[in-house]
Amino acid sequence: MIIEQDEWESALLAKFLGEAGYEVHIAGEARAGFELVRTLQPDCILCDVTLPDIDGFWVARRVRTEPSPVATAPFLFLTNAEDTESRLQGLNVGADIYLTRPFHDEEVVAQVGALIDMANRLRKQHESFTSEGPSSGPGAAFTGDIAQMSVATVLTLLELERRSGHLKVRSDSGKIALLELQHGSLAGATLDDEPTEPTPLLRETLRWKRGSFTFRSAEVATPSGTPQGIGGLLIEAMRLEDEARR
Repeated sequence: MIIEQDEWESALLAKFLGEAGYEVHIAGEARAGFELVRTLQPDCILCDVTLPDIDGFWVARRVRTEPSPVATAPFLFLTNAEDTESRLQGLNVGADIYLTRPFHDEEVVAQVGALIDMANRLRKQHESFTSEGPSSGPGAAFTGDIAQMSVATVLTLLELERRSGHLKVRSDSGKIALLELQHGSLAGATLDDEPTEPTPLLRETLRWKRGSFTFRSAEVATPSGTPQGIGGLLIEAMRLEDEARR
């Protein structure tokens, strides 16, 4: 699904993706695009930040709160290279990645294909998590091995399920991270009982390849600050780790 006001640009994107074997639908406005998303349940959504009626952030928020499988569809924002503020806002409302102008056909097709494959893998894990994992009742718990299911995957699934509760992650070296979730957003975090900013904590836990996790459903008190979207925090933590490795 492409939601883009520029007819030439949407036609170009549709050409790239159509030649790669995808069935493509196009809308030129936010409301019309969102209604088509609800009807068609696409496997992937490409959406411009700037649209004639409402901005693309509205579309992303509506998609991510839909009570249907499309809420987990990969969401790519289309933007200009220098639009840093929009990038950060987009990640906070649930976007998976940005495509910057000018677009290259190989990049568009590769990004869409990779995200759809990732979404399919997450969907299978999500089905397993839902059938075998915690009920939403207070006190229900779910335990696993981070060598089998990474911290990033666990957090993504909890976000998709809009869970509230406490996720405790223990590394094989004995370090303990505790993350408080409120309706799928991160409300607070500690590392070895010390309050920690979310991004450094996630960078730390993403390095842990062995250990265990336990999620326990519970009502979480409303924090003094605004709960933060897990998807955007994970992407930022991964970006910083990539830069550090370079």
